[in-house]
Amino acid sequence: MNDIISINRQFLIMARDASKARSGELLTGLSRGVLDRLAQMTLEEIEAMARDIGISVISLRLNEVEMERLMALQGLQKAAYTMAIAAGVKSQNQTRAFTEA
Repeated sequence: MNDIISINRQFLIMARDASKARSGELLTGLSRGVLDRLAQMTLEEIEAMARDIGISVISLRLNEVEMERLMALQGLQKAAYTMAIAAGVKSQNQTRAFTEA
C-alpha cells in the first residue's frame, strides 16, 4: 500500500504542476476540471488524498493492440506514437504509419 501512496502523491503533484500548462490534459490524461481542482490543492490536501484514496489514480491509456504496436517501435517512434494515441488519433490508417516507419 505504501507504494501506491507514494505513486499517487508523485502523480498528483506532477498533475498539479502540469495544470499550469496548456498541454496538461494531454500530459496527464486528466480533464481540465480535475487539473484546475488539483491546482487549488495544498500539499497537505494532496498528501491526504494520496494516502486515503486506497487505489491507484494512474491508469495506462493504451489498450492491448496499442501496447503491442508500441513495443514493436524503435526510439523516438515510441514517443510520437504514444502522443498520437493520447491526442486521440485512433484510426487504423493514422496509427499504421508509426509501425511502418
